[in-house]
Amino acid sequence: MTQRTDDLAIALSDVWVQYKVRSAHHYNLKRSLVNAITRRKEAPEIITALENVNLRIPKGVRLGIVGPNGSGKSTLLAVMSGALRPSRGSVTVHGRVLALLGGPDEGLDPEQTGRENALSLGVRLGESADGMRERIDDIHDFSGLGNRFDHPLYTYSSGMQIRLRFSTITSLKPDVLLIDEGIGMADSEFNQRASQRLAAFLSNSGTLVMASHSEAVIAEHCDERLVVDKGRAVAQNA
Repeated sequence: MTQRTDDLAIALSDVWVQYKVRSAHHYNLKRSLVNAITRRKEAPEIITALENVNLRIPKGVRLGIVGPNGSGKSTLLAVMSGALRPSRGSVTVHGRVLALLGGPDEGLDPEQTGRENALSLGVRLGESADGMRERIDDIHDFSGLGNRFDHPLYTYSSGMQIRLRFSTITSLKPDVLLIDEGIGMADSEFNQRASQRLAAFLSNSGTLVMASHSEAVIAEHCDERLVVDKGRAVAQNA
């Protein structure tokens, strides 16, 4: 059955991602001189990260992407987010995308205060400045940072940075949410409060695409499953 275009959140058609890799011998001076004299050209090695991926994700679907390390899960999410342009093929995404593809301190500025970081991070992730100002009290309260919220980030512990980023991200409501290996949490007391907020955040996102090594995480938050292996989408099931 043909899927109507206006019902789709994400569509990938014949998507390939390939990299040219040069080995150490390509930079050997003696070898380079010999090649120049003999007019010999050494072609770089081609690494294929994604191969002929065709995928149509309807709006509202909760899709979990699984596969071994190096299978192409992160590359696939990067292509969906627009952070990585495919070597070949087309990618179409409908709606406002929130892509969480970095580590627990990704997008934070050590020179800014917690408040300033919350505002600027939200804007970089697609929310308006006015929208972030409306959310700032909620972010402050949930983070539990108290007066440290107005201190520079470089004075924060790693756990405090995770609290700030988590509280900011989960205040947003994207049309399409892309997550690579979940969102980091901090200490046990915060994690107990965070689990319910995280569940609400994931359920309130219009369409969810999550890559994880954890089958339990995928089973909890996703209703469909895509297996990626050696750059190819090899199986999809509910």
